[in-house]
Amino acid sequence: MVDDKDRQILFELIQNCRQPVSKIAKEVKLPPQTVSYRIKKLEKEEIIKKYTININYPKLEFDRHSLYLDLKHIYAKDVDKYIKEITNIKEVSCCYMLHDISEWKVYISIWTKNIGRYDEIQTKIIKKFKKYLKNYLSFQSVTSHTYLARRLNPKKKSKVDIKKKQGNFKLKASDWKLIKELKRDSHASILKLAKKLNTTANTIIRRIKFLKENDIIQRFYPILNTKKLGYTEYTFISRIDPVYDKEIEKFLEYVKNDVRFVIDIKAVGYANLYYAFLVKNNEELSEIRADIKRILGNAVLETHRIEVDQMLN
Repeated sequence: MVDDKDRQILFELIQNCRQPVSKIAKEVKLPPQTVSYRIKKLEKEEIIKKYTININYPKLEFDRHSLYLDLKHIYAKDVDKYIKEITNIKEVSCCYMLHDISEWKVYISIWTKNIGRYDEIQTKIIKKFKKYLKNYLSFQSVTSHTYLARRLNPKKKSKVDIKKKQGNFKLKASDWKLIKELKRDSHASILKLAKKLNTTANTIIRRIKFLKENDIIQRFYPILNTKKLGYTEYTFISRIDPVYDKEIEKFLEYVKNDVRFVIDIKAVGYANLYYAFLVKNNEELSEIRADIKRILGNAVLETHRIEVDQMLN
């Protein structure tokens, strides 16, 4: 059973899961030993599914492309086999198998430095799934805001990850290797990372500090099973009439001020908005849907619900 103290601990972990337990303990007003015990319990119960990082790819001159595939007559294990090949491409950041409620079956997030490279990757993926593919769609993000923890502790100010085009920062090959390991487990010890990357602990400490100070790593955080916390996540993508730009800005301002939302993306291409929120019950769902309809009104041409079944990579 998750209580308010567990939620407060999760809130602090989402701000930075590499911070000392003693600091979290101070924030939540519990002894450090109690906090450590509760974190281990949350991990054992798989409320904390894994630890990862949020990378500020636009600072590295990468744009995010979202690719959705509608597949027929294919099993999850077969999708997984294909995805393992696809995720060897460094620009592919994550893949999700979607629930049957969604029109599409697979979501792939791809970050590239130019549209030509994205076209190469998209073509390769579509060819890979050709015999199963019914349809697909893609769009490119312009800006995004990731809120994550607000619902867990509305009384405290939560960190916001903002992604927008902002530079051409260059990284060493060793930094990319470190990022890859931190994406797998951002809670890994310095010594474990040093051993894995065949370097010294001081080098790992120095490079993590460099990546944080330059806003390349925006967040070290746990991925949570929100259903076990009593929330249902709803995710939608919408195609909007481009003449309704003021309505889109009003909607983004609404998301900014409502703690139930976890992400918004303003995009170009087939879809113009991507957003997700957490609700406790159907009453909250109805309230949010009514608010969205009131704000966007006739601007919406088409909306699709997306629900994740499992993370494939």
